[in-house]
Amino acid sequence: MNDPFGGIKGKDINKTSGFLVDREEAIKEVEISLDFLENKNVKKPTFLETLRNKKSNIKNNSNNVWEYIPNTNNEYVNIHLFWSKKIVRSKNGVPIRALRVALMGLKAFFNQINHINPNINHPDILECYKLSQLNYIDLPPIETMVVNKSDEILLDPFAGVKGIDIYKKYNDIKKEKDVALQEINYSLEFLEQLEIPKSRREKKFINKKPKFLDFTFPTSENYLNVHLWWCGKILQSRENLEIGRARLALASISKFIEEIDVESPDLDNHQIKEMYELVKIKHKPGKSKNSREELKPIKEGGLSYWSHKTHRWITGHYNSRSKTFIPPKENL
Repeated sequence: MNDPFGGIKGKDINKTSGFLVDREEAIKEVEISLDFLENKNVKKPTFLETLRNKKSNIKNNSNNVWEYIPNTNNEYVNIHLFWSKKIVRSKNGVPIRALRVALMGLKAFFNQINHINPNINHPDILECYKLSQLNYIDLPPIETMVVNKSDEILLDPFAGVKGIDIYKKYNDIKKEKDVALQEINYSLEFLEQLEIPKSRREKKFINKKPKFLDFTFPTSENYLNVHLWWCGKILQSRENLEIGRARLALASISKFIEEIDVESPDLDNHQIKEMYELVKIKHKPGKSKNSREELKPIKEGGLSYWSHKTHRWITGHYNSRSKTFIPPKENL
């Protein structure tokens, strides 16, 4: 035998597009992630499952397409559009029950991409192409590509699956932060209205008083008191400010609230510590007269506890079928 390779020849590398290679790898990544999903509840695999795992290379691969969101009891995940070993964009806070639909959507999205003449009208395909260009400099420049308006349907890579604001669902600090930012924006808009004649002001600014400011004098709109408002309470105030300085004070408060880390609030900061404790008080379960005793905090004889991981109260629930109270899960 003259040929050590037995006559085996590779494909013409000049005819193998780097964009095609990236598409094939993207599909492979989704298939691996599907294998991870199917095996997520397997604790001790059977002999056949072990063989299957070897075949699907689960042990030898990592899941780059989705991951569980910490401290959500594995109920929610983040999903990534993964291309050319990078994340193009993500869909966060997706319920685990919708994960398979989203993954199949990703696979369909990659399969429909035309690797010869990709539809760069689609923003995700355009970003994928740009990433491929970083690794394959021989790909045609974007400006030279022919855009066909009747190209393939612009598929949603995640098949229409929606995510939720996970911190708003699980994190009481996030809930109060959103309320405060909404109210301070209203206060800033209210301030702008003071420079407009009363007859031309919007009605909503007449009917609703702002939370972060009020007038110093009942007969003048030129001087204001600016407050740090949180959980329905005024924590600090600066009195008798002219409109310009009041605007600066509100902007500073807005920045302070915006920078509060809802995952790891700085409890060494006295002001943030006070705000944190107010959140705990406001959201404390079992305050209603009709509440079950089990809903009260542990210190008050109940079963509920405050989570320093997700910054919320963890409560149990009453099962009407068994007529028993189900205690809250631990260490959430």
